Amino acid sequence: GQRYSIQNTQVAFCFSETIPAPTGKNEAQQKSDLELLRI
Repeated sequence: GQRYSIQNTQVAFCFSETIPAPTGKNEAQQKSDLELLRI
């Protein structure tokens, strides 16, 4: 079970990296970029 959850996380991470989808990390990056542009 533990091995499956770790492997599943890696697959989900690779999937989110290859697919340009609005993931939490990308949203955080865009938000920080908007904060920098706002200053």
